[in-house]
Amino acid sequence: MLVPSRTSTCSRDNANLKRRSDDGLGDILIHRRLITPQQIAAGVDRQRRTGQRLGKVLVDLGFLTEQTVLEVLSWQFDRALVGQGGLAQLDVDVVKIIPEDVARQNVVIAMERSARRIVVATADPLNVIAVDDIRRVTGLEVDFKIAPEVDIKAAIDRHYRAAVRENVDDILRQDLGISLVSESPATEDTVDIKQLRTQADDPPVVKLVNYVLTRAAADGASDVHIEPYDDRTRVRYRIDGLLYDLLEVPRQLHLAVVSRVKILSRLDIAERRLPQDGSFSARIVGTHIDLRVSTLPTLFGEKIVMRLLQKEAVVQHYTLESLGFEAEQFGVFREAIRRPWGMVLMTGPTGSGKSTTLHTALKAIKSPRKNIVTVEDPVEYRQPGIQQVQVKAEIGFDFARSLRSILRQDPDIIMLGEIRDAETAQIAVRAALTGHLVFSTLHTNDSVSTLTRLVNIGVEPFLVASAVNLAAAQRLVRKICRDCREPYAPTADERELFGFDIPETFYRGRGCKNCRNTGYSGRLAIYELFPITAEIRGMVLQGVDADTIRKHAMDTGMGSLQASGLRKVRSGVTTLEEVLAVVADQE
Repeated sequence: MLVPSRTSTCSRDNANLKRRSDDGLGDILIHRRLITPQQIAAGVDRQRRTGQRLGKVLVDLGFLTEQTVLEVLSWQFDRALVGQGGLAQLDVDVVKIIPEDVARQNVVIAMERSARRIVVATADPLNVIAVDDIRRVTGLEVDFKIAPEVDIKAAIDRHYRAAVRENVDDILRQDLGISLVSESPATEDTVDIKQLRTQADDPPVVKLVNYVLTRAAADGASDVHIEPYDDRTRVRYRIDGLLYDLLEVPRQLHLAVVSRVKILSRLDIAERRLPQDGSFSARIVGTHIDLRVSTLPTLFGEKIVMRLLQKEAVVQHYTLESLGFEAEQFGVFREAIRRPWGMVLMTGPTGSGKSTTLHTALKAIKSPRKNIVTVEDPVEYRQPGIQQVQVKAEIGFDFARSLRSILRQDPDIIMLGEIRDAETAQIAVRAALTGHLVFSTLHTNDSVSTLTRLVNIGVEPFLVASAVNLAAAQRLVRKICRDCREPYAPTADERELFGFDIPETFYRGRGCKNCRNTGYSGRLAIYELFPITAEIRGMVLQGVDADTIRKHAMDTGMGSLQASGLRKVRSGVTTLEEVLAVVADQE
């Protein structure tokens, strides 16, 4: 809890918390007849399962408004409630007293300070960890006011962005010794490396790079792009599959920023003519993140792309039920991954969630009585209880070689990150036919093409027909933002595009600050599942082409990606526009 206290122990903090009532939040809400005991019981049950605070759970369930919860908390703890616009204009110097990662992790922002005390805004006055974090980094006693979480997050974005602009200004006031006219590849070689390393370690440059990483992690970005142009450097990040501008950096800072990232990634800052690949790990906003770094020489300097991989993401947050399977699809997929042998193949473009689906499947079936081994490049998610192997192609340890080694390790289940060549495909197929369950991915446009793809790269049709149990195509569609979701009547064009059995009401996001005014927040998978039946096996053995096999599968009940997406539109999860854009390569 965020309370003024002279001690650092949580027990003293609990004892010193000034309350107008000793009752808990639920008791107060029931006493005021704002909620029923049955609703409280439902909220407590979800709270135990999710670990979220009770007030947020009750709001998410639709039992209360956030304003009602905040007003009760304000009364309960005798703390002021921040009014509308109360966080709009804060002193940036006061805000910066709390480091941005601490502010984002705890969802707090500094409002006022005195000689010995700091006042912060919070939506969770019972956050014991936050007060210790703030006291530790500031050396000040902590008091608090109550404010909506969404307003606090918006204030964090706004005010720390202003702080970063000050850092950029600080850098500009320094003499970097790099002229804008000497940024061509030919003259970059003359830059003093020792001086460049010094600039990369300057506090303002460090703060700037840290800010970019913190914002990317806090906003759920998958990638960060640092792009040089002739007059500026643009920083963008990818959220829900799309790139958004984050900030612009003056052109003369580009080398220093790139060098900072290279130092973190253990890359050669002197080499700017050739692409380089590196990586580093960091704890950002309380989450352990692996960053894969790639450099690319361009006309105006090196472009940097950093991919953020949250190690615990699959294990902690995903279940088969949460991926997006419909009821019938769920049963088909679950049955396939529980078979003792055979292949389950996922297909789709890069970034379509194939690895996430397969890792979630492994999580669902792993057991102390099974030996599960994965071969990946890179290892994106770490799972306890599973042996994970990183491919190292530069020393000859590729997918095929690693797979041969794994087969001598008595595996029950193997996940192969990708089938890229004939040798790997043949080993994987034979493994599936000798008592192993094999998961892998391929790059094809639809599920049916996985079979012909294996045949085309050199696997005998009779082996393909015998080994594959299920092929599945998937795409990711953006979900409508739940904070600004609204119903509307479909237009004539939308009715025509949707086809038969159109619902009377469609849904869309009107755009709000929570979704960056896009109307979307988060993504969900749509699937096309292709179980390999006896009829399909016979068609593969006869050499029937993919189009004919697909027509047979559709005639006998297989649903397409578009059909899966349209059902998500019908249920109000996504929009028709989004589905049509995502499956345009299929239909």
